[in-house]
Amino acid sequence: MSFRQLTRRAAIYSLALMFGAFPISVALANSLMFLSVVLGLLSFTGADVREFVARSWSNPVVRPALALVALIVVASFWSPASWAEIAGYYKKYAKFLALPVFIYLLARREDRVHCWRAFGLAMLFTLISTWLNVWLKLPWSRTMNQGFGVDHTVFKDHISQGIMMAFFVCLCAHWASKSASRLQALLCWSVATLGAISILFLSQGRTGYLSLLFSALVFALVALGGRLKALLGTVTVTAMLLVMVYALSPQFQQRTDLALKEARTSSLKSVTSVGARVEVWRFMASKSTRTTVFGEGTASYPVLAQSYFKDPEFCSVVCPHPHNQFLLFYFELGLAGLALMFWFMLSIVRQAFEHRATHRALMLAFVVIMVISNMTHSSLWLSTESHFFIMVTALLMASASRAVPRPPPAPAPTPA
Repeated sequence: MSFRQLTRRAAIYSLALMFGAFPISVALANSLMFLSVVLGLLSFTGADVREFVARSWSNPVVRPALALVALIVVASFWSPASWAEIAGYYKKYAKFLALPVFIYLLARREDRVHCWRAFGLAMLFTLISTWLNVWLKLPWSRTMNQGFGVDHTVFKDHISQGIMMAFFVCLCAHWASKSASRLQALLCWSVATLGAISILFLSQGRTGYLSLLFSALVFALVALGGRLKALLGTVTVTAMLLVMVYALSPQFQQRTDLALKEARTSSLKSVTSVGARVEVWRFMASKSTRTTVFGEGTASYPVLAQSYFKDPEFCSVVCPHPHNQFLLFYFELGLAGLALMFWFMLSIVRQAFEHRATHRALMLAFVVIMVISNMTHSSLWLSTESHFFIMVTALLMASASRAVPRPPPAPAPTPA
């Protein structure tokens, strides 16, 4: 095996391991991600570079990703933040820059299958741990709450686990629809059901509730082909299930009622989850940006938020980030940044319609989760969530790159 082949395979295996790592450990995922990029670049020859550039440029998601990185760099020059703070933002958004490399490395279907399986195993381990945590104290679990009606988040936080579990539910439904046997389909549907129950009954993440509800609804509607009877039936069943879950799940009921109460009573005097987000909206509305088109500059939000939120306790919650990626991009990068984010998501939507119904349903469900998560959290700014969204985007979009036609070999000279 040549050096090129060895480093290429090592890069792909590192990438597959990374898909199994990011739902569990950010540090391990970062190391494997860096290793994969370095090994991938080392495997490039002159012909590979030309093919990489052509393939990357042909992929619909690469152009908005690179344009967003370029705007982040340019917007640094009018930011009130220090260069040390701006460098921290560069690290957070660097995965956009590496996205073309990930897509190029995942060109082969069999390599993508390894990554899906690695992610699936990581989420299955998380799901099993979540259920075991109801009865047992697991040393690797972040929460040690036993019993029902309490949070059983295993890794990182309930928001990231909720959105990834919601996607895993749709992924299991996708696998069930493609299963070669009834037993395999039954196992996939069983895991999907347990995953959905874990979000609704064993978690306190409202983002997870919304992600599960709307992603599952979109998946079902698209997978069924948009037929009118199927559409009406799906909406009716979803509404009935929602009412049933609200009645049966104290966790879901309590968190929903609390959200409404926090929204009504929000103020700068008390820190609440929804109330803090409402106050951030008010801060955005009261702040007159110098340049609506290009925003206040990269990393400017924490600097300017500290001058508005005077209470240290309140500022510790909302000053690092606004808990809304759309607002963060608009504030720092203006309408241009917001437009590039929409372009990024719409490129995935557009590509989804190039695939069959169930694969299209999975891609659209993923975009729905991306929209919901970024409306309630700064998901492309935060480590675990940005790992999930960028890496799954690479996996879903890798098949979209068009192969670069190679010139036919020159004909052998005819003997005289």
